[in-house]
Amino acid sequence: MATDFLPISGWVSWENQGAGTAVADLDGNGRPDLVMFQIDNPPGGNQGFYKVGKNLDAAGTVTGGWSDWIAVPDWFSWDNQGADIAIADLNNDGQPELIIFQIDSPPGVNQGYYRIGWNLDGNGNVTGGWSDWIAVPDWFAFENQGGGIAVADLNNDGRPELVVSQVDSPEGLNQGYYRVGWNLGLDGLVTGGWSDWTAVDWFSWDNQDASIAIADLDGNGRPELVVFQIDNPPGANQGFYQIGWDLDATGKVAGGWSNWTAIPDWFSWENQGAGVAIAALAPNQRPELILATIDAPPQVNQGYYRTVELLLDLDTAATQGIWRLLPDTSQILAIHAALLHTGKVLFFSGSSNNPAKANGEFGSVVWDYSQNTFQFPDTPADFFCAGHSFLPDGRLLVAGGTEEYDFGHPFIGLRDAYTFNPLTEQWEKQPSMADGRWYPTLVTLANGRVFTVSGLDKDGNLNQAAEIYQDGTGWTTLPPALNRRYPLYAHLFLLRDGRIFYSGAQYGINEGTPPSLIDLQNNTVTAVPGLSEPNHRNQAASVLLPPVQAQKVMIMGGGVLGGGAGHQHAEGATDNVDIVDLKAATPVYQPGPELHHARTHAMAVTLPDRTVLVCGGSGADESRAEATLEAEIYTPTTNTWTEVAAARVPRLYHSVAILLPDGRVITAGSNPARQDEELRLEIYYPPYLFKGARPVIASAPQTVAYGGAMEIETSQAAEIQWVSLVKPAAPTHTLDTEQRLVELSFTQISGDRLKVDLIDEPNLAPPGWYMLFVTDQQGVPSVARWVQLS
Repeated sequence: MATDFLPISGWVSWENQGAGTAVADLDGNGRPDLVMFQIDNPPGGNQGFYKVGKNLDAAGTVTGGWSDWIAVPDWFSWDNQGADIAIADLNNDGQPELIIFQIDSPPGVNQGYYRIGWNLDGNGNVTGGWSDWIAVPDWFAFENQGGGIAVADLNNDGRPELVVSQVDSPEGLNQGYYRVGWNLGLDGLVTGGWSDWTAVDWFSWDNQDASIAIADLDGNGRPELVVFQIDNPPGANQGFYQIGWDLDATGKVAGGWSNWTAIPDWFSWENQGAGVAIAALAPNQRPELILATIDAPPQVNQGYYRTVELLLDLDTAATQGIWRLLPDTSQILAIHAALLHTGKVLFFSGSSNNPAKANGEFGSVVWDYSQNTFQFPDTPADFFCAGHSFLPDGRLLVAGGTEEYDFGHPFIGLRDAYTFNPLTEQWEKQPSMADGRWYPTLVTLANGRVFTVSGLDKDGNLNQAAEIYQDGTGWTTLPPALNRRYPLYAHLFLLRDGRIFYSGAQYGINEGTPPSLIDLQNNTVTAVPGLSEPNHRNQAASVLLPPVQAQKVMIMGGGVLGGGAGHQHAEGATDNVDIVDLKAATPVYQPGPELHHARTHAMAVTLPDRTVLVCGGSGADESRAEATLEAEIYTPTTNTWTEVAAARVPRLYHSVAILLPDGRVITAGSNPARQDEELRLEIYYPPYLFKGARPVIASAPQTVAYGGAMEIETSQAAEIQWVSLVKPAAPTHTLDTEQRLVELSFTQISGDRLKVDLIDEPNLAPPGWYMLFVTDQQGVPSVARWVQLS
């Protein structure tokens, strides 16, 4: 139950340099007590004091009065830049200890210290004496603007850990950090060593204190790390907290970070300290945030406390889904990405849109997201702005890229082609194309060959020739009848009848080419009319709507030709959506429901519940201020959009999104300007992951054949609504020619077995590796099994 800010009685300080708070039942009467700590900053040396507010009621109000201020002995600092307290029974004698933390700020580098007051009695008096001040090792900040301390047993060995945080305040943006001291001994010393400092995602340029607290908020047996800060922008201050989920035995936030949440009704323009604790104030009540802060008006200061209901993203997850910022980064700029059939993710970027790296400093990385490990294969060519698609054996064919940057002339396209082998995790050279291609499109065909068009050639001109790649043979140039001015990164999709559809989405201008059906058998190209705003589809998103048997393509958003490198960037995003039914004898685009947010650079991801997630993008080119953080989901059966949870990280130019086998969606990248590289990884949990137990595929074959059948073992056989094959994604620049969801018919043949019929149409499902999902009647999908269709 939330309270207003309530004054702490007996405040006398005119200047403070830190504060903290803790909650514990000190006298054993069943009601928690509130301990408030402050550092008084008079002329001369500082002094730490604490006092106890007795008997917090269920609403978070002190009902038993306040003690007098109690001085912490042997205070030595003349200048502090942060403080906090924690309360825990460290020696298992049934009496809690008081842990005091301060950041001393002498000339030179700062230093964090803690000390322990042993055996707090029911009135908050330390009866067992005080430890010496103990330095937190490897303190590096010369200026701090807050810090915190918390105690919890993170590795379940019966000994508590000491978690310490600090806000480093260098020139420029501030940065929060935390570290773990393992196994706090009976003498108060950390006996198991210290972790490295771990950075916390931070946005403030100026802070006026920070704090941390640890508690299990979702009841899964793993504690959460709550990080609090006071942001001090021009104007009024604002308190924020974020939650790091599932603090594991290594001290890592394994479940990712939720977004920052503002504390409502913050009123201070200047603060001189704050602290937070987490406590359940009544039986069967969810833990709440207990906050204390010092307001610093022109006259005497005043301390306040309040109870705040913790807003958890899990509360709305069943309808909104949740975003979590991962503790690891992509290591390199994720301009290109592909989900490999080993379950790992390949990110690659070549020279990363950075001419300084064009001399051979090329990047690619294989991320095993299940183990949080990264491998860095040698990258033999500049794959920046190449095209790619999967071969039937699961290797990724990558063709084209950057031969030369755009200095005094357009970009020069690369002729090189390589495959990435998921089993060896190495790049392998393949025969080169007839000419260069920078920003080409590759599409895998029903026979396993790969069709490619567009891209800038060796002279910086648009490559109008089409080529076909045959594994083991190389490239063949197709007849001139197919030559067209296909735009850069034209969005192409293989259709049921073998034709290829250009949706009208691309990078840059459409080169005068309308949406078209490309017939490789008869060497003809037929325009598809009806696309509204055809000149507004620069970096639009488009997708084959699920299931692929529907043969419908949706195009979403985009912008007009703008400025930027090559004058290709998009401006003035649209919320327009059009859908075309390609089963019709004469297909024509028809208006679809508008997006909730106009976007260019958006990413569209087909989900296993047969909906489409659209996330990222911007309403105005590369503007972070105009970035669209809210995601939305399209449901084909109702032809409606639903706005869902907002991400934290803006995803602009050079960003990607990929469906993972576990049903989550990973987003990476963003490169609004050269050398402005977004490396943070954020993951989206769609609403279907919060709608009950998931069906489980206990067994399924790994190889299946066209026209054949397979058996799937699942204890939920009677509850299965759909069986689907989903092609793994390989996106770049809003383009993904790979992803498609293929519906498979099935019958239940026993209590736990399904007989599934494989389609006999390689145009619908080109040969290769797929994720096999079963989805129940509530729209909840299983974790996928990998199967190879051939």
